[in-house]
Amino acid sequence: MSAVILILSVFSCSSDTAASGSGGETIPSEVEEKLFSSAFVIEGLACQKKTSGSGIAVEQGILTNAHVVAGTNDLYVIGQDQKKYSARIIAMDIQSDLALLDIEDFDVVPLPVALPVEGMEGVALLGGEGRIEASPVIIQDLLNISIADIYGHGKYERKGMRLVADVSGGDSGGAIINESGEIVGLVFSRSSRQKNISYAISSREFSLVTQNPSLTGIESGECMR
Repeated sequence: MSAVILILSVFSCSSDTAASGSGGETIPSEVEEKLFSSAFVIEGLACQKKTSGSGIAVEQGILTNAHVVAGTNDLYVIGQDQKKYSARIIAMDIQSDLALLDIEDFDVVPLPVALPVEGMEGVALLGGEGRIEASPVIIQDLLNISIADIYGHGKYERKGMRLVADVSGGDSGGAIINESGEIVGLVFSRSSRQKNISYAISSREFSLVTQNPSLTGIESGECMR
């Protein structure tokens, strides 16, 4: 793909625009409220800086972006009730930019996973403002995205999608939810050239971290500088 993609900074959390032309009423408000119990803000410390992102509960753990948790210490997830829970990384793939977290002694309601559909309207569950909020989103098209790993090395192909959605720093890892309340992707970047255009990793890639997670946890790797 030729679009210039900017990985969302995890050191900031500002937003100044709203997605245009999106179907904000696709998911009823009462359904959105139920989704919030499965979505989380993620915080950690990497390279002596606070990092933040978003995450969503699936059957195997909490899904987020690898670049959100890379090099982190004291990793936490924060629920909609603002309670903070200690987390550990149990799977990580720096090429697809996916990570899976485990929370001890916390009963999380997982959401089902489905495949994305071009033209789908739904919501993104984003934590860039320090708490999870639902923002309207449209899947503009499905793409095979050729991009470096999270550290800028090599070139790898991710199955993804281009979104009409307004995202900002701290929204990385935000779940794309269809009208049935199923996860179809995770936000990982925004366009550096086009306003309100963002990018997500397709749920087709989730098995890279959900298939064989570690029972004891893994190292977080190098931090993003």
